[in-house]
Amino acid sequence: MRFKVFIYIQVVFFISVYCSAQEQLVPLSSNMQISKSAHQVANKTTTVTPIELPFFDDFSYAYKSPYASSTHWIDSSSVYINTGFGIAPITLGVATFDGLNRQGYPYFINNPVSYSGPSDYLISRPINLFATGTHTYSPADTVYLSFYYQAAGNGEAPEPNDSLCLDFYKSKQKIWKKVWGVKGYNPSATDTNFYRVRVPIADTSYFNGMFQFRFRNKGTASGSLDHWNLDYVQVKMSYFYSDTIPDDIAFAYKPGSFLKNYSVMPYRQYDSLERAPKFRNFIRSNFNVAKACEYNYFITDKNGIVPTDVYGTFDNPGILPFRTNGYYSGNAAMPVFTLQPFPSLLSDSAVYTIRHVLSTSVAGDTKKSNDTVIHVQRFTNYYAYDDGSAELGYYLNTYGAKTALKFELNVPDTLKAVRIYFDPVINGGAIQSSSFRIMVWDNGGAGPGSVIYKDSLMYPSYISGCHNLMPRFELTSCLPLPAGTYYIGIQQTTNQALNIGFDKNTNHKDALFYDISGNWVQSEIAGSLMINPVMGCALNTVIVDCNTPTVSVAEYTKKSTIDVYPNPAQNFIYIRDTDHTLNGARLMILNALGQEVLQHTLDSNKKIDISTLPDGLYFLQVISREETFNSQKILISR
Repeated sequence: MRFKVFIYIQVVFFISVYCSAQEQLVPLSSNMQISKSAHQVANKTTTVTPIELPFFDDFSYAYKSPYASSTHWIDSSSVYINTGFGIAPITLGVATFDGLNRQGYPYFINNPVSYSGPSDYLISRPINLFATGTHTYSPADTVYLSFYYQAAGNGEAPEPNDSLCLDFYKSKQKIWKKVWGVKGYNPSATDTNFYRVRVPIADTSYFNGMFQFRFRNKGTASGSLDHWNLDYVQVKMSYFYSDTIPDDIAFAYKPGSFLKNYSVMPYRQYDSLERAPKFRNFIRSNFNVAKACEYNYFITDKNGIVPTDVYGTFDNPGILPFRTNGYYSGNAAMPVFTLQPFPSLLSDSAVYTIRHVLSTSVAGDTKKSNDTVIHVQRFTNYYAYDDGSAELGYYLNTYGAKTALKFELNVPDTLKAVRIYFDPVINGGAIQSSSFRIMVWDNGGAGPGSVIYKDSLMYPSYISGCHNLMPRFELTSCLPLPAGTYYIGIQQTTNQALNIGFDKNTNHKDALFYDISGNWVQSEIAGSLMINPVMGCALNTVIVDCNTPTVSVAEYTKKSTIDVYPNPAQNFIYIRDTDHTLNGARLMILNALGQEVLQHTLDSNKKIDISTLPDGLYFLQVISREETFNSQKILISR
């Protein structure tokens, strides 16, 4: 199959925090979750074994980890390795500098946005520039450090008082010396370039066994602001000015979903019509002449078994350079694979791993790490249009404003919860005390129709621990839904900008609708809103950390009957024990993360004081000597 030329079009959007009542985008203040860790900056080197030339890192492992490789970097915990912020990157993955620490939380949460100060650091491991077994280094070796940088990308442009800088370390004096820097600027709508920088390492004081360099930015340290994207960092000898571009063919973006409409969907809802007839992948040639390249993809299920007819291949006898023809986009036909009927108890085990591989035999393409990228296609218990990461925040700053996403149910199901990422920090206190309701509308033809579900008041919450975790908000009761089209979202009971995560790398604006004046309007902003309906009530699963995707809060088999009231509750709850078997039983109350927040031994009156618990959704479990009672949901709303 022939490649087709793909011309990258940058979407121009207007960023505003509080202005007229309409849909807006705003820079994020956090990175999918928060964890209040101290701001730590390395001022001295760490004793580690030096590495040898050449040094090279293009961050093409970004799809696997949000942290810089320890093979190349130390003290790099604050820089975010990702595939979302770069526009037209040299290869897949960039290192993004902003105002967030390793946990995605601002360094100085109370700093005004006008403040510009030290933020992220990316520090190399020591590099041996003294001697190898056969060679002693000197300035005559023309050793250069080169890299590419981009301002803003899919984030926010740095202001003129912001900067990106490069320092070299003088180990004998134990000082860092600035050798390069650029001030912030706002790129034009057509400027999607990564700019190349090459810096000579010529000072004899650097030619020792512990040479180091570091990148650092100066910007607003109170959020995901003032973005710089870094790519393709290398240090090598015999580096000449004619080495203007890297000889490399590589992937440039994450592969697209194998689904037609969603990034993720419930396994039970899948049928053959949900499979995309084709999918697109972006390949970039950084050679200056046409080069041959073969592309393959391979699919395996969770057991490593290759289903029938699930691989594809195509090649091109001459991929032209990026500067001539942009990306080559392979519109590969989808493989045929059949998903088995969904089990009666909801499971999150339907996972397919798609390995995308480039094969080039041309001389010079020695960097093979960026020739493979893996996409995990999940069939789980929720729908998602987004790719799991946010670059900006979406908001409506009108009291009573409604936001809804369109979803199709192919078979009857039940809505259990909704995963929503709220960016917490800009006006964070006001946002966390601002309420909203989960809403469900039927199909009105050209958008949402009549309200069919309106839940109790809820408040934004967050999950800390690592990148790309989303909290889930449990419905007061499961909502049975026949097959059909529904619009699921929220109505805010505040005029605060709640700032819902917005993915700029997948465009499903046709599924996003908003209402600020009594009429539904389809979104005009390209991207995907991070609202994910969770379907099925057989299990109650919540995401708790990076390494363990889901942990179940068990809903025990019911062996007896107890009543808990009132629900919603305020400061007290009562347990009615119809069988009079609960004296001395142990009661536990768990929060939405499955963490125990209250324990109580029941006595005859069975009145429980919950006045110390904040508003939100909780799970009550009662365990007696004879039996365990079913877990029950309790909503605290004052």
